[in-house]
Amino acid sequence: MKKSIPIIVISIIAVLIVAYFIFNYTVEKITEREVKRITQGEIDKATGSEIGRLTKEITDKILGGGTTDQALKEVNCDNIPTQRKFSNSPYYSGPLIDDHLHMPFTFKVSPEIYAQADWDAPILEVEVLAGNIICDFDKEKTSNAFGFYVVPSLLKGQTVQLIKQVEQQYPGRIIPFLMPAHVSGFDLGADDAEDVLDSNKGLFKGFGEIAFYKGSYKGVSPDDPALLEIYKIADKYNLIVMIHPDDGQKQAIEKVLQENPNVKFLFHGDQAEIWIIDILNKYPNAYYSVDSNLFDIPNEYTIANIYGPEKEEFISELRDNFDKILKINLDIWKPRIEKYPDRFLWGTDRAWDWHFDPEVGALLEEMSRSFIGQLDPAVQEKFAYQNAERMIAER
Repeated sequence: MKKSIPIIVISIIAVLIVAYFIFNYTVEKITEREVKRITQGEIDKATGSEIGRLTKEITDKILGGGTTDQALKEVNCDNIPTQRKFSNSPYYSGPLIDDHLHMPFTFKVSPEIYAQADWDAPILEVEVLAGNIICDFDKEKTSNAFGFYVVPSLLKGQTVQLIKQVEQQYPGRIIPFLMPAHVSGFDLGADDAEDVLDSNKGLFKGFGEIAFYKGSYKGVSPDDPALLEIYKIADKYNLIVMIHPDDGQKQAIEKVLQENPNVKFLFHGDQAEIWIIDILNKYPNAYYSVDSNLFDIPNEYTIANIYGPEKEEFISELRDNFDKILKINLDIWKPRIEKYPDRFLWGTDRAWDWHFDPEVGALLEEMSRSFIGQLDPAVQEKFAYQNAERMIAER
């Protein structure tokens, strides 16, 4: 005699079948409202291997592919140092630490979903290889970099695997920062961030960049209650917090600095330039990154900047205006850096696929070293790498 199938088992199977079709319909018809609706909390309520499989399948479809499942590829590095194109003197030839590097995504993403963030990042080990990044570091004498890795809440477990591979293969070369997605429904909340940090103890050294001028963070204040919880976690896990404020956010930034005196905050961006000296004067836990500023002229829209054109135009414009750009930025930044020599850091703000091109990297390096060489000799190494080194060591 056959054993009767328990009603509860039949019910579970029925629910799974219905859920499958509902989820597939949602994926096909997804809107921004639906993206917001699908939260990690809802996923966490699901149990069982079949629900887990369906959840991953749906998440992959929503993101446009899911995780890359790529192993690091072998790279043959020629180790030939970059050659200078200009003859500026004095010229800094010491070590560098890039404090502002956007790492390629460790997941595949649908352009429609990521349009909110207006971010066209390459995919790691597909369009940009970690080995080539390290190879360029060696040629440029860049010791290491603060690397901002985007970790979407829906893939907070899977995306970390490739980050860990990079750290294992090239220990200490890319210092991982945990970066939110800047897309509604995919940003890391405090609980998400803590899950990642607890599951990968010691891996991440910072949180950010949080860019308040774009995507899901546009219109959000740096002192928003949800972010205040993030800063508490940064304090708990000794993380540096990287922030790009929007216009009119100085007061909120001051509140954040006052309420989190043990957290080191690293700022950058044009919006913060007008008040950063006042902030540095008041708050010892505030620092500022001079990065993409160095490669163009402020408010000069006829000369290409690192986020303006394509590779060929950027190279041409930077070469044609090299001395002009150098002089103007020295006039702006040299007195500020020399006034607060322990609080300014150098970086590049590389992010797009062609930013990792060796020809572009060589030009960024030469402009940076030409700039650093014009600073007071007592300040050069602090700006170039020591302040970044100290921030990590003193976390």
